[in-house]
Formats: sequence, structure tokens, C-alpha cells
Amino acid sequence: MLNYQDEYNKINSEFGGTCDLRKIELTICGKSACFFYIDGYIDTLLFEDNILSPLKNFQGDGQVTVDMLNQNTQMTTPIEELTDTAKVIEEISAGEIILLADGSESFFKYSEKKYQLRSVAEPPVSTVLRGPREGFIEDLKTNMFLIRRRLATPKLTFETLSVGKYTQTKVAIGFIDGIADPQIVNRIKTQIENIVIDGVLESSYIARYLEENKFSLFSQVGSSEKPDIITAKMLEGRVAIIVDGSPSVLTLPFLMYENFQMSEDYYIKSYRATMVRIIRLIALIFSILMPGIYVALQEHQYQLFPIKYLVSVLGQISNIPLSPMLEMLLVLVIFEILNETSIRMPRYVSMALSVVGAIILGEAAVTAGLFSISSVIIVAISTVGVYCVPDEINSSSILRFGFVAVGGVLGLLGILLGMAGLVAYICSINSYGVAYTSPFAPSLMHDWQDGPIKAQLQEFGERPYSIPTDNRTRQRTLLADNKEQENNEANK
Repeated sequence: MLNYQDEYNKINSEFGGTCDLRKIELTICGKSACFFYIDGYIDTLLFEDNILSPLKNFQGDGQVTVDMLNQNTQMTTPIEELTDTAKVIEEISAGEIILLADGSESFFKYSEKKYQLRSVAEPPVSTVLRGPREGFIEDLKTNMFLIRRRLATPKLTFETLSVGKYTQTKVAIGFIDGIADPQIVNRIKTQIENIVIDGVLESSYIARYLEENKFSLFSQVGSSEKPDIITAKMLEGRVAIIVDGSPSVLTLPFLMYENFQMSEDYYIKSYRATMVRIIRLIALIFSILMPGIYVALQEHQYQLFPIKYLVSVLGQISNIPLSPMLEMLLVLVIFEILNETSIRMPRYVSMALSVVGAIILGEAAVTAGLFSISSVIIVAISTVGVYCVPDEINSSSILRFGFVAVGGVLGLLGILLGMAGLVAYICSINSYGVAYTSPFAPSLMHDWQDGPIKAQLQEFGERPYSIPTDNRTRQRTLLADNKEQENNEANK
């Protein structure tokens, strides 16, 4: 049985006299009782109408029990009993209402949460011309609902964990039972349970612990702010990780070619989606290699320039005080500075700054003879190309510097060696038993239908072989039905 004064002092001392801990003392069944909750977390009107007022007006004797509380309070969620004081402290910190009653067998937990949330809207980094415009917000339950609304099946399963010594952040692992590989689900769950950290403030914290290649330049955990994308990935056998307080939902396993797939590709004609995917691939390759190739040609293989363009280049660089490699590196650094500044500054100021930086400063630098116009144009085109694949901006920006340095020292041979080393490195990455470069290395011809060349929706009869799954069939095609009918007739 609980001793009211002892438990009251324990809870009060644990919170150290914080000003937002509310304590409402009253008498229930002739015994001292107290409600504990954090101010700002709960709907005070519902709390007073459904819980506090009925108990204050209750006339009776006996012990405070769950049955008595259920009969005299109005709740849409069941009242829970807690016996561990440490768990009680945790629940109060998480925004729950705890009732302590003298002589009762346990504490009683009520839930009447209500706090300000951002409305569901289109995410700023995943805008589409066609398709759903809903985006995740910073609330776990809302994000789970946005997924469940699209997957109206009892097979959709969520398992919730708490991560962070002080934040106790809720992390939900979502998967479709019967499609997702149980071994991958258990492996992800174990990795999250083993995270020991003071606090988790965003899903990126969890992503860093789920990556198997800690020092890789490339992202190995998928991320999206759109429910339709996450739903589609779960239907292919992936596992979703939802972190309370973050609008980005993670997915595993993750393949490199997912960076070139956008949700809009599945809502438009396949030939248009194919063309756009190829453009994205070319843009990423050009954005990484173009500055390095230009430096290599200037420094070592200038004879490969067309004669008319070579004359133009020589005229531009004749008065440049820097070597081609240093010039290109400096231009890249300036563009990175302008990019960071435009992101961090207030929106309206950043728009003006982008125009000033890109046009006025660039023109002034060329006129002053600090840079050549070709270098500025090449870096500008390269920077625009990087944003065609936004999920690989970080790695692409770093690789540009690397290829400029290699091209400046070793020329085109260095560029080729660097490309070979990069491809070999990417092919060596393996995450959760899945090759990062699948379905191209190793080659899985079945999955090429959703690669750079996208097939018609009717041809997606089976789930990707790149992702382990317990259910390979995705849809029954007319061809499969005809074959089955022919087999049945032959058997007869």
C-alpha cells in the first residue's frame, strides 16, 4: 500500500521544485490524494470536467480503486495502474496525469494530452506538381496515423521504444507483417534498444546509429517527409522508423538508386519518368566530375580542347594570378559560402543575397581578373546539377573538391582512377544484408524495371528482389492469370 506523504515527497523532490509541475490536492473516499501533471501538456478543461470535478463531488468511503475511478470519471482512454515510482516520474515527464491516493495499491495514470502542433502541410523540400501534398509533422501519433490511413490493414504493425536518458524520445518501428523480413525488423529493433545517449532531438540521431558503415560519405538510411513515399517503401518490404519530434521518417534497407526515384515518377507516364531519371543521373555525374575535368584539361591535357575554345580559354586565364586548380577550389568555396549564407539568413534577405552573390560578385570577380568566366560558369552549372538529387547534396559537394584536387595533380588519368575507386567503394557497401548498389551490382534484371528506365505500373508484378521480403507477389498481372488458366486447363 502506498504511503501518501512518502510518495508525495519522492515525486516532489525528483522534480526539484520546478515551477511547471502542477499538484492538485483533494480528498477522495476520505483519503488524501493528489494529481500530478506538467503544465502545458494537458487539456485543462477536459481534465477539470471529466476527472477533477467528478472526484471532488464524489461522496463515499473505501479504498480508491480502478473500478471506482472508472465509474466516477469520464475517459476515452483506459486508466492504467503503475506501481513503480520511477515509472511514475517518467510518465509525468512525458505529459501524463498521475493520481496518488493514500492507502491505494498503485498509482493511477490518466491521459488528457493537448498541446500546439504544426498543421499537416506540404513539406518544403518535397514539392510535387502531381500527387499527394501531405507531409509529416513533429508528432509521433499524427505521423503514425498518416501512414495507417493509407495502409488500412491489420497487418500494419507499430512497435514503440523510448530512447534517450533525459529526453525519453518515443521511436516507433513500423512494418507490414507478412511482407517485411522479420530478421531485419528484429535487427533494427535491437540496434535502437542498444542506443545509449542523453537525448534524441531528431531522426538523424537514430540514423547515425543505424548506419553500418559509420564513416561512409553516402547516406545509408532512407529519409522522407511524405507519407505516400514511406507507404510505398513499406509495401516493398522496408521498415519505417518514426521519431517523435521529427518530420523525417527513416526507412531501411536503403539502396543508392532510391536517390534517383521521386514520388512524382509514379504519378506520371513512364516515358517521362524515364527521361527525368536519366537527366538526374547525368546531372549528378556532371556536377561531380565537371570541375575536376576542366582543371585536368587546363593543367595537363589542354590539347584536347577544341582550337577555337582553347584560344578563348588562354585569353581568359592569361591574367589570372592563380593556378587552374587553386582557382577552381576557390570558386567552389565561394559558392559553398553563398549557399550556406542563403540558407541561414532570413528568407527575404537570402533571396537578395543570392542574386547579389551570383551576379554582382561573380561579375566583379571576373572583371577584376581574379577568376575566369569559364570557371564561374562551370561551378554554377555544377552547383545547379547537385540539387537535381537533393538527398546526395552533402556527398556530391565533398566529391567535387576531391576530383578537382585529383584532376589538378594527375590530370584525366587521376579522374579515371578516382572514378574507378569511387565505384569500387560504393559497390563494397552492404547494409542489413543488402548490397548498396543493387540491383546493378549484383545485377538483378527483374529490378531494372524500376531503375533509370521505368516500366509501366502493370509490369510491377513482384516486389523488388533487392529487398528481402516474406511475400514476393505484389499484383497479379493479366499474363500471370492467363498462364494459370492455361495450366489449370492442361491439368484437366
